[in-house]
Amino acid sequence: MTVDSCPIRPRAVARRAPALVAVFMAAQLVLAGSARADVTTSWNNTVNVIGGPQNQRTWAMVHLAMFDAVNAIEGGYTPYQRHLPAPPAGASAEAAAAGAAHGVLIRLFPARAADLAAALTASLSTIPDGPGESNGVAYGDAVAALLYTARLDDNMLAAGPAYTSTNAPGDYQLTPGAPPQPVNTGAASWRPFGLRSVDQFRPAPPPSLHSGRYARDLDETRRMGVLLGSERTPEQDLIGRWHTEQAQFQFNRIARAALDADGGSILDHARILALLNMALNDATAAVFEAKYVYRFWRPTTAIRRAGEDGNRHTEPDPAWTPFLTTPPHPEYPAAHGAVQGAAARVMTALLGRHFAFLATSPTVPGEVRSFDSFADFAADGAEARIYGGMHFRNSLEVGSQLGTKVGRWILRHYLRPIH
Repeated sequence: MTVDSCPIRPRAVARRAPALVAVFMAAQLVLAGSARADVTTSWNNTVNVIGGPQNQRTWAMVHLAMFDAVNAIEGGYTPYQRHLPAPPAGASAEAAAAGAAHGVLIRLFPARAADLAAALTASLSTIPDGPGESNGVAYGDAVAALLYTARLDDNMLAAGPAYTSTNAPGDYQLTPGAPPQPVNTGAASWRPFGLRSVDQFRPAPPPSLHSGRYARDLDETRRMGVLLGSERTPEQDLIGRWHTEQAQFQFNRIARAALDADGGSILDHARILALLNMALNDATAAVFEAKYVYRFWRPTTAIRRAGEDGNRHTEPDPAWTPFLTTPPHPEYPAAHGAVQGAAARVMTALLGRHFAFLATSPTVPGEVRSFDSFADFAADGAEARIYGGMHFRNSLEVGSQLGTKVGRWILRHYLRPIH
């Protein structure tokens, strides 16, 4: 396995942590987090709590502003924003980080002013009062204002065009339980944070409906992803449910736990979270642009209408129902594969190829699982989408490759060390 790839394996690649060891290790992470949490991870969790539309955009804005504010004071890396004002002499880097995070969020969510003021007060509680604190907060807010203004025309919060299916074989149509319109239909017009354009790494089209690869993938999802009578094991059932959480929430929670326990500097943490969330956002933009170019149907439609695909190796099952609810957007490439692939590439580069960790998921409360690496986590998440009946294997492989390219691009071109 190379650091640049997250292969999709036809098996589970993670394990449940043994009960006693899992409880002990999880407790250590919790205790480390409460004792060592710094301003970067605290505000990362504030974004998690606030939510809002396009949360991956919010996380990227918050952490890029924090990084630029801290880096301007401490130095060592190229800034994200050019032509930043010089920080006041003696400004506190921690106060600047808090001011930057608050500055972004108060502009995005003015109705949450009271909550954000409380979060800012908490962040400043350990910083001595005086010019260092006040100048740091003011400087962070100035950096945030610049970034907020620069993102006003990124089109990520604009309503996308209405989607209408042709109803032709292979063309995406809404699946049972989906809202009246699919999500992110306007991704082609989004302006990413780091990519040159959303179509920079657009993959080739999905396999032909007449191909052997398509027939094999359809058969696998038909067998493994069906609600009743599947070939899944109980462990695979759990994996499918465990990974239904969106990848940006998964990876930010994993990052918070890792950084709270590592004893690193505020600048190191600001950079890691900024790069991670740039990659999460841009992978989301890239994969949704491709989805609406190719408009490929979901397994639940493809399996029910297999008699119309012209492939002699597929057979229709009009009653086929997926194990889990299908997300409301086209199948190819897989967004989960792309976003997890991008995050895994960044976190592997920054924390190590063999960084082992425990993780939990709100979709299966109390279930602690262990992973040997970020690549294993992403591969496990891809398998889960087959077990859920949401995706075909090729889509997950291509999505992972797309995300890996996005993550590599971000790492090579942004927030680089100054030698």
